[in-house]
Amino acid sequence: MSNENAVQTVSVLLTVRNEEENLKRLLPQLLQVKSVKYEVVVVDNYSLDNTYTLLGSFREKFSQLRISSLNEETHHSEKMAQNIGLKAACNEWALIFPVEAIGTGNDWLAGFVENTATRRRKVLVGYIGIKARTGWYNKLCRIEQFEQQIKSAGFIANGIAFVYDQDNVAFIKQGYFDVGGYGAKINECYASLELIVNQFIGTKNVALLFDRNTCLKKDIETGRDDFHNLLKRSIRIEKHLSRRKQFSLKAERLTQLLYLPFVIVAMVVCDEFWMLPAILAGTKVIVESIIVKIIQNRLGESKIFISSLLYHWFMPYLKMFYRWKFVAKYTTKING
Repeated sequence: MSNENAVQTVSVLLTVRNEEENLKRLLPQLLQVKSVKYEVVVVDNYSLDNTYTLLGSFREKFSQLRISSLNEETHHSEKMAQNIGLKAACNEWALIFPVEAIGTGNDWLAGFVENTATRRRKVLVGYIGIKARTGWYNKLCRIEQFEQQIKSAGFIANGIAFVYDQDNVAFIKQGYFDVGGYGAKINECYASLELIVNQFIGTKNVALLFDRNTCLKKDIETGRDDFHNLLKRSIRIEKHLSRRKQFSLKAERLTQLLYLPFVIVAMVVCDEFWMLPAILAGTKVIVESIIVKIIQNRLGESKIFISSLLYHWFMPYLKMFYRWKFVAKYTTKING
């Protein structure tokens, strides 16, 4: 029996809070896609500016726009807004979309819609990056976001599926309700729908859509806290994964940590044959460089090639101490 079916209509889901200016820029692009059938569901998260009024004016012009809202501010407002949006969505597929996104259009949405035709697929993962701006922390955040996305893609390609970011990810929304929605995970501070998608994403039901057509960039201000939050989010997401996936990630981190010391020790101890480990290490560097460059060209990630390689080689040692410090502090906070 064929796995192919008719393409499905997708619900593009946004949760917004005080995003009047971003919506003025975004909605005209998002609501005028002509190549596919879709709807846009926007949940207003108790905005205090003119966001809801602006949404109402767009609703009068575009029938494919649906609006819901939270009527009061709540502690878990983003997660509750997402829950409302998923309940309000009329279609089987939901595509999580950040209001700060740039680069939307016919090709982007069509790329996702066309990939809903395979029956066994339940999750579609697109690339989400950060727009280049000036500043040290912008580059750090761009590189860390790139690292997380490529790491997730690599594990997915090798049969260990999980995501680090909810944005630009489409999934069959029934999967959210089948696992009971957020449940106890509503108290998680650093992650949202990634936690739920990771409960039903599997080796055989996921497709990677990593190309220029389906990738998005977020145009956001980035600072020290944003970089730390990226690191904290990845740590907490990994904590909620299955034991098998956690073991694989720990093994991968250990390999990264031991590789460079192993090469140095091998060159010193085997001084007569020092060229062999040096050649092997050099070959690895060349192969990694080629792969990274190809991926960055494919995803439109420019001006981070050398810095991302250095980050990839040396950041694992700093992350080891950061992880230890954060986990200890987080555990003390929870227990306290």
